Amino acid sequence: MVKRWLLLVGVALIGLSQSAWAVLVMNVTLDYDQDRDHVATQSVFNDLAARIGKALGQPVRLVMTQNAERVGEQVRQGSFDILLAPSQIVGLAMRHGYAPVARSEAEVRVVLVADKASGIRSFEQAKGRNVVLPHPESLVSYTVKGELNAQGLSVGRYFGQVTNVNRYGAVEYALEIGQAEVAAMKEDSAKDWLVKHPGALVIKAYEPVPLAGVVVSGKLDEALRDKVGQGFVKLEPDITKRLAKIGMGAFDPASSADFERVSTRGFYTPEVLPGAAIVSAEQVKKLMAQGVPLFDVRPDSHYREGHIKGAKHVPYQLNSPKEPDYDDSVDKFDLAKLPQDKNAPMIFQCNGAECWYSYKAARYMVKRGYTKVYWYRTGLPAWKAAGYPIEKGG
Repeated sequence: MVKRWLLLVGVALIGLSQSAWAVLVMNVTLDYDQDRDHVATQSVFNDLAARIGKALGQPVRLVMTQNAERVGEQVRQGSFDILLAPSQIVGLAMRHGYAPVARSEAEVRVVLVADKASGIRSFEQAKGRNVVLPHPESLVSYTVKGELNAQGLSVGRYFGQVTNVNRYGAVEYALEIGQAEVAAMKEDSAKDWLVKHPGALVIKAYEPVPLAGVVVSGKLDEALRDKVGQGFVKLEPDITKRLAKIGMGAFDPASSADFERVSTRGFYTPEVLPGAAIVSAEQVKKLMAQGVPLFDVRPDSHYREGHIKGAKHVPYQLNSPKEPDYDDSVDKFDLAKLPQDKNAPMIFQCNGAECWYSYKAARYMVKRGYTKVYWYRTGLPAWKAAGYPIEKGG
């Protein structure tokens, strides 16, 4: 009995030792305007990995890449323990169980620049004109796509010809040779370009986002996650200076709020819906009290798990992509279960701002001439947060 107990204790200690000394994989993903192969870049990130390993008391293996699409696949698979990446990849990682622990002090503002010869002097005048953007997976292109998405627009529909180039520098060149009339750039690059090209101007500037962030896998315990964050925040001045030379610099503590904008743009539903009124939980409650029907358009299983008390269930069968440009003819919606009077008020709801069922259902009705469509964008989560009644079954 004693031998068996000692054996179990020994196995437990071995397991603990292996866990404590397991090699953590830290991925560093560079944006497409950073030189991954530069000696100084490789050197500073090797030293950074060593510094973080020292702070954690266990080895850290560095993996560097510049393929954002490939990294996105690996993030979905949970392949990394620690990830230092541009903001758009941090946003993706947050949706797959990673938690932000640090962010770069440096921020990025993305702007749209119009060449003087184009005659474009406003964002509205850029509609239908030719635009050039960097790599589709870059922070700049992601930002432009996401911000247009929030307005119910898309790059392909808003502009005329859309050209993507792999490198940021090629964006400026395309503008110079007249290949495009509008270009998407980081603000710092745009300022330099505007000095060299008098008469050109910024026609749109978006809200700044952190240049980069650090996220940690949810599989790691909270104490270890905290140590990772502190390791980045308390980097030695020498490493911070070297990081600044490659455009990154020092880090501050971070939470999900620091990346909320970039994690929702391009993933959540648009923030506007022409022809429909977007309503809050309080407004929905008042409308329902006045007899306006609320339609829960989620799948059957979602509705049975819990729904707003009094909601009518009419599922919207979504087969089209989750983006503003879609063909609703491939979707299915049973209009026979909805009011036939096109002036009758009706509310559509699903699982919140990231849920596309209610957006598409409301837009489906607007497109078919219904005049009093209410879209409850924040949906069931906001209803629960307000403390309003829900029920199960059905």
